[in-house]
Amino acid sequence: MSRTLARRLVPLACTLALVTPATARAGGAWTTWIRMQTCNDVIAGRDTVWIASGEAGLIRYVRSAGEYTAFTREPGALANNSLEVLAFDGTGRLWAGTAGSGASRLTAQGAWDLVNAFDGLPSDTVTALRAEGDTMWVGTSQGIALWDGRQIAGSVPDVGSPSPFGSNNVTGIIVLRDTLLVATSLGVYESRISQGLVNWNEMDSGMGSLDVASLASDGQSVFALADGVIYRFVESAGNWVSASPATPVIRMRDDFGTIMAINVNGLSLWNGSSWSGVPGSWGSDGTAADLVEPAADPTGHFFEVRRGLLYEQAGPPWRSTTPPGVTGDDVQNVLADGNGVWVDTYDAGVSHFDGATWHNYPTGCCGPAQDTTFMDPSFAFALQRDLAGRIWISNWETGIERIDLSGPVPVFDHVCNVYGIPQADTLDRHSDGWSSAVDAFGYVYIGGDTPSLGGGANFEPMGIDVYDTIGTRVINWKTTNAGLASNQTRALSVDKYGTLWAGFAGSGVGYADITTMASDSADANVNDHRRLPQFQAVAGLETSDIFGVVAHGDSVWVLTTSDLEHVSAPSRIVGSHLDIPAGPPPRGAVHLLDVSPDGTVWVGSVSGVRAYQPGGATQDFTTDNSPLADDEVRAVSVDPRTGVVWFGTASGVNRYDPHYQPPPPPSISRLQARVYPNPTHLSGIGLSLKLTGNTSGYSGEIIDLGGRVVRRFADATNGGAIWDGRDGRGNLVRPGVYFVHARAGGHEATVRVVVLR
Repeated sequence: MSRTLARRLVPLACTLALVTPATARAGGAWTTWIRMQTCNDVIAGRDTVWIASGEAGLIRYVRSAGEYTAFTREPGALANNSLEVLAFDGTGRLWAGTAGSGASRLTAQGAWDLVNAFDGLPSDTVTALRAEGDTMWVGTSQGIALWDGRQIAGSVPDVGSPSPFGSNNVTGIIVLRDTLLVATSLGVYESRISQGLVNWNEMDSGMGSLDVASLASDGQSVFALADGVIYRFVESAGNWVSASPATPVIRMRDDFGTIMAINVNGLSLWNGSSWSGVPGSWGSDGTAADLVEPAADPTGHFFEVRRGLLYEQAGPPWRSTTPPGVTGDDVQNVLADGNGVWVDTYDAGVSHFDGATWHNYPTGCCGPAQDTTFMDPSFAFALQRDLAGRIWISNWETGIERIDLSGPVPVFDHVCNVYGIPQADTLDRHSDGWSSAVDAFGYVYIGGDTPSLGGGANFEPMGIDVYDTIGTRVINWKTTNAGLASNQTRALSVDKYGTLWAGFAGSGVGYADITTMASDSADANVNDHRRLPQFQAVAGLETSDIFGVVAHGDSVWVLTTSDLEHVSAPSRIVGSHLDIPAGPPPRGAVHLLDVSPDGTVWVGSVSGVRAYQPGGATQDFTTDNSPLADDEVRAVSVDPRTGVVWFGTASGVNRYDPHYQPPPPPSISRLQARVYPNPTHLSGIGLSLKLTGNTSGYSGEIIDLGGRVVRRFADATNGGAIWDGRDGRGNLVRPGVYFVHARAGGHEATVRVVVLR
């Protein structure tokens, strides 16, 4: 994955006016946080570093301000969070090649558009970019294409023509005077640009392997990396010669005429005849967990990205910065907390966002002897905020923490501590909290699960533990003493009448009146001086598999694996049954159900989120129509004060504000609009006609020569697709002349478009 030869273009990036200097870019109502795990490309300007991550989208770091901005996938913006390569063209537009969604392009004004297979790319997986003035050579997994500044002007192989390459998987591009060099998985090829790329020649002589990973150039010579060896092409001899360090090379890149190589010994630079190491740099052994991506800025200042950290050369030592965000993307539970959120991950630790800053507790950070941090933040599940504002978190096989943030330093009370105790010695499994609730008296209820149900050890789930206001576990309710339908308690909620509702795995919903649990020290069966309630079953749900119970007003909402049930809190009778988008994630989910202050019910699933509004309308959010980090939603939590909704997914965290009001579009004196590509070509799957102009949002119609409306569009953004080549009934239109009638800002414009077969 090579980069732009003309690195003089990169400083233009420093002038980009990119919406906000916040730690994550808000797409209107949405904000997304995804932890970068892998890096596939880096561009460094004089003050700005751009990072193409494998899962967290595009990341910008402004060195002078020490600020990160993340750009993640959303409709009308970045097309994919999995980026492969970056480059700037001659206009200062940043190109981000994606894995499966074409190339997203960002203007200096912060507007996005997309070039993809509909526009003529051989494939939507972009693997290499190389700028030549205002044009851009785009390498893909199925060939190479040329963007001429307005549209795709041609591709190799051309549609319907045989390929000149042994493999169409392009891994590198170099433009050297009149020669275009293309690296593939089966060798390097060259052709003359002035001759229209008609004839291609293989350039494999002297190479020990044809599986070329990348190309690089210092403006004079061309280098190729194949099977860990760097080769330099000797033009006079017409062959490649080894010019490699003694140790196998993992990465090779070029920046501003500097050839860089990464191997296990660190970063090395080509000085014209040999390699010299950069002291203090990180090396890589080539494993997926230890890849290093290098970059150099115009002044010869070096950067590396390794294991989610950006390292910057600062004299002999290097210093690192971390893009802010959650400690891990494999989220298990979330809890809205004022302007922020608490996040439990499966095995990466716990995170707290206070509205401005992320505070992370990664696995391995802590220890059992401390009272200012976790015993061990691994395998965090239950999350609860008590009446005093303290946060309760269960960490399986370690214990339960109660965290007080009221002082200058967080205070951790290890209310349940089984750290280091073998499983066989903790048969009641009091650390395995899954669900939780708090009542009006400040008592906290934690419903338990088990890591070994029916396995060799067969640990019975713990039922429901009751903690008093000072953090003491005062009693454990089970099937044997409180009438629980099952000790595997997946959901808990307290209604306004003082009834505790519990949802069980495969055993429906039970309820118990907890207002009658007065002091009674004479009761020998109650060791906490509180009487034992007896749970009653909700009729009709006795065999349902429950994944959520939330009380709101006179309603109790119950989420099963197949539907959403409404139960009357006063009568305890099941009412309506509502369809859900899909079932829970395979691993299970701690908190898939929540209710907004206005009564909107939110349900997470393996197919996104559905909102059930009080009037009966529903709204679905998926990765296709929103910035949702992943369709596998593991947790939903609504802030009871603001109605802001937080989603925890298998690939990160989202914040969504249903009440967000977008700013009005800019005032314009007249509407200027154009569509592209024009002419556009109709294929068997349609076309992708896009619109851009001098405002931010458009609506309108596609009209044929007879004046008939073929298709309508609304809420279109700059660079967004407005027509797929089909009429209102879904049929492909005929080739011919059509008109796009667009409206925005109180003005109208009409643009002619030609549709070709």
